[in-house]
Amino acid sequence: MRAVVGQDSTGELSWPLVDRRQSRTDPPKGFERRQGVDQGHIDKLSSANQILLALQKIAITLPSSFDLEKVLDQGVSQVQDLINADIVTILLADTDAANFSIVRGRGSARSLSLNIDQFPQHIYAALPVHRTISVDLSQDQQGFASEAKTGAYCVLRSRGLVVGLIAAEWRTKQNIEQAVQILTGIADALGVAIDNSRLFRDIRRNSANEERLRIARDLHDRTGSTLAFIGIELDRLIRLQQDQTTIDDLGTIRAHISKTITEVREMLFDLRSGHDEQISLTDTVETFVNRIAERSHINVRREIAFPIVNDPHRASEIWEMFKEAILNAEKHSRCSEILIKSSVVDDLWITSVSDNGVGLLATKGREDSYGITGIIERAESIGATIEISSPFPNTDYGTEILFSIPLIHIQNGEAAVPS
Repeated sequence: MRAVVGQDSTGELSWPLVDRRQSRTDPPKGFERRQGVDQGHIDKLSSANQILLALQKIAITLPSSFDLEKVLDQGVSQVQDLINADIVTILLADTDAANFSIVRGRGSARSLSLNIDQFPQHIYAALPVHRTISVDLSQDQQGFASEAKTGAYCVLRSRGLVVGLIAAEWRTKQNIEQAVQILTGIADALGVAIDNSRLFRDIRRNSANEERLRIARDLHDRTGSTLAFIGIELDRLIRLQQDQTTIDDLGTIRAHISKTITEVREMLFDLRSGHDEQISLTDTVETFVNRIAERSHINVRREIAFPIVNDPHRASEIWEMFKEAILNAEKHSRCSEILIKSSVVDDLWITSVSDNGVGLLATKGREDSYGITGIIERAESIGATIEISSPFPNTDYGTEILFSIPLIHIQNGEAAVPS
């Protein structure tokens, strides 16, 4: 018999022997086995490629803003888009990473501030490692959302320092092997982006303080001196005049100059006023509000019980918050009364600045109203929460700015309150 050459399924020439081999039932060898192995590699490479594309997207978008609020919003959005987490929680650490405050929470994540010792053990385990920890949650081992069944937790780091923690949680049991890898990449980019935005905020704030002092110097050295010289010259001209009408006109101008000099001095006081470490925060506020009451004829009432603030930086930030809230009420509310209240309730220092003025609705929309923004930024930097509303129920007049500051954030855990 003569062998007949045919074509196999690949189109290549083959002998009948090859055709018989294709119909066998024994295990595959050679090329067929390599095909199966290669397919497994392809699946793994495809999965890795998806992770790389996701991380590339994060690396491009997160650092695009130096605004902390935008960075946090983008971080939450990225996690939800890329790994479909039901609840995303971001906590920011204070300067020594001993206290964490929740600044973003989606789903049913609770709003709270935590000392590092208050972290559940399974979340605490994520703090010293440089990767995401995945946990099966239960009633006895809960995440940030009580109904979560699966959780992934990763520390946010930058420059070798802990800046926060990100948590992704699901309401059902999940296989989150790939999500864990993506969350680690998100945490790497998010930690740097948060650190950069904080550094930029501090630079901007310090620059604003330096600019404020420069303006104060210029007002004193140039504007103030010039106005004083004009006032002296007007006094000299008034003494030389014989015509009463001219004397009266010059006297009116002199009165305006005197008023302007007084206003410049008050501006200098506002620009230069700050908290001295050698003076208590209570005394600093008392001195300031007395000056406000004297110049504005506003009745400033205070019910003050300030705790001791051990950290000079936090004391300065708290003072700047108070000063801005009081100046806002004086300048914009058209009020006749300002009430400053401060009390310590359990582990919280609760303070408020309220007025009986026209209210927020009547004054909103000013393009240069950066005061409230500055207050919110300072509150966030010291772990405080802020609420803005009317002090009068069911009305649209009056404004109250209320701060809640955990004592542990300002006193290293000691609730020292002066009697």
